[in-house]
Amino acid sequence: MDEKIALVSCSGLSPLGLVVRAATVELALDNENIVAACITEYSAQPNTCAPILDDAKIVSITGCRDDCVSAILKEKNVDVIKNIDAETLIKAYDINPNDAVRLDDEGEKAVKLLKKFILGEIEDI
Repeated sequence: MDEKIALVSCSGLSPLGLVVRAATVELALDNENIVAACITEYSAQPNTCAPILDDAKIVSITGCRDDCVSAILKEKNVDVIKNIDAETLIKAYDINPNDAVRLDDEGEKAVKLLKKFILGEIEDI
């Protein structure tokens, strides 16, 4: 992974929204080639975020079936190279985060799993 990757993630107010935000921010803090982008900020102020997205390959991280991230990016004509469905991944491992405000034990497990999965998916980008 040599190129800049922008992880544009769900910002929903559910336990899974918290998991997705935590995973993407932690990945951005730990990897100089990864930036976490806020879909809410991009939706409200696309000109502020556009330079970040223009200089990176975009990976959307979906928190639920509504897939707001992809819908907003599509509306703004942003090219997404990969979409990661966090809900399906977390459910497949029978992990059930329960708190939308603080990561509980299940939330921490979900963050760890999602981070590992995201890194695997973007490894060859």
